[in-house]
Amino acid sequence: MTKRSGLLLAVLLATAFLLLNHAAYRGYFQSDELDNLAWAPTTPLTTYLFQVLSPAFQADNFRPVGHFFFYAAGNLFGLNFPPYLIALQAFHLLNVWLLWLVVRRLGAPPLAAGAATAFFALHLALFDAFWKPMYVFDVLSATFCLLSLLCYMRGRWILSILSFWLAYKSKEVAVMLPVVLAGYELWFGKRRWKPLVPFFLISLSFGLQGVLRNPNVNNDYTFRFTPAALAKTSVFYAGRVFLVPYLGFALPLAAWLSRTRRTWFGLAMLAALLVPMLFLPGRVFAAYCYVPFLGLAVCASGVAEKAHPAAIAAFFLLWTPLELHELHIQRRPTLALDDQVREWVTTLDRYSAKAPAPRAVVYSGIIPGFASWGMEGAIHCIFGDLNLPVRSIDNGGADLLTKDGAILLVWKPGFRKLTIVDSETLSIHPSYLRMDGTEPPGDLVEGWYKLEDDFRWIAPHSVVRLRRPADARGFSLRGGASGDMLRAVGPVTVRVAIDGRELPARQLDKPGRQTIRWEVPPAPAGYVLVTIDARPPFHPPNDSRALGLAVAALGFEP
Repeated sequence: MTKRSGLLLAVLLATAFLLLNHAAYRGYFQSDELDNLAWAPTTPLTTYLFQVLSPAFQADNFRPVGHFFFYAAGNLFGLNFPPYLIALQAFHLLNVWLLWLVVRRLGAPPLAAGAATAFFALHLALFDAFWKPMYVFDVLSATFCLLSLLCYMRGRWILSILSFWLAYKSKEVAVMLPVVLAGYELWFGKRRWKPLVPFFLISLSFGLQGVLRNPNVNNDYTFRFTPAALAKTSVFYAGRVFLVPYLGFALPLAAWLSRTRRTWFGLAMLAALLVPMLFLPGRVFAAYCYVPFLGLAVCASGVAEKAHPAAIAAFFLLWTPLELHELHIQRRPTLALDDQVREWVTTLDRYSAKAPAPRAVVYSGIIPGFASWGMEGAIHCIFGDLNLPVRSIDNGGADLLTKDGAILLVWKPGFRKLTIVDSETLSIHPSYLRMDGTEPPGDLVEGWYKLEDDFRWIAPHSVVRLRRPADARGFSLRGGASGDMLRAVGPVTVRVAIDGRELPARQLDKPGRQTIRWEVPPAPAGYVLVTIDARPPFHPPNDSRALGLAVAALGFEP
């Protein structure tokens, strides 16, 4: 193959990759990325350098090479998403080229090498590694693993060790790279074992520290060396190999049929790099296949060498519909979540450009899939203050709202909009409350559950504080009971008392919302406590709460 032909094929492959993943540029940051962007750009550069050089296990910022990506990109691009994705995909395409060099140096003919690199380049089991900058840790680890392997093949031991070190400092999956190098010596090298000694000493040091000094005890990051853990993870990752459940377990059969050293070496490389993931059943993600699938590609080059070109073409024809199906099922929910996160973050960013910096921030309402640390990271990033107090309304946030200069961020899931309430508005106690997240939390005194779209469930006994106007002549409550509730407990009796003075009891016997109104006798203006009792209580299945009524609004009327 001429250099011109090789360059043309590389351009075609890169073009196919970009066309397949062009919708990624409509995406946005995820929780972990926003968390990193809050602190990584503010960390001194010397800290990254120290952690890269340090041989000690560091529970905080354990992956300094990957975090340096957020340091550099955060300072250059801020919250502008596309440049992050351009950099991520550029590193992926660099890995495709390095993989080509590896399989060619292992003796693969051009067609087999091209099929293997295309298989890796376009494999949509690695979807998140193409779409989410958070997985730059995996992508960079693969880059340095490939560089280490290439340098080792060429006898450049020092450069290979340095690349291995950086691969591990990108992500700890690289701890198994010395086993891969040993496999190379066994199948392709001169069986010189002494050069491998420093690799294994480094790997042993990091591996023992990671197991013995791992601060994660009994959580998702805890290694579990059990048959149950292995069964769960192996089935998942086997299903990612060809995007068909269990089919990955057939790989040894393919290796046996092809009978090439490269196939066996690739299979061993895949297994070795996958080992750390097999004992983390709480952290099972397809993007974690990225580094191990380098071995899958090497294995594929050996199989492709023995296959007829027509068989290779037939494989890609059969594999393409699986790829497109995988893209379809992952793209839609990813972009739907990204649209909501973008709305949340950009609304707050626009607010910060024209309003004074708050003294505290409280957030209410959640976007499913957008974690609390992502919200807090975005807030810290936008206001540029890591010490800014930030809490959820359901986790001590109501106390923060009493501070002068606090703001409340209310996400309305039904409208997919963020409402920002400033401290001046929060200081006003209304006479009529709508459950839209803007109600002063301090006024919901007792028995109120989390906001759900535009209503809140109350406990069988609840209390709310309201400002009673001088001209108030009525009190209304808009709410209701669900059909399941009425079938379980029968009609619900609602009793309301204003500062201890009871109003006539009312009964709800039909599902759905309705407005209940009471006349109230004249009384002076001022703050009152309104008690609502709804009986009998409802205990939903798989829910520890006792529910009284779903309330959408309540308050005084003229």
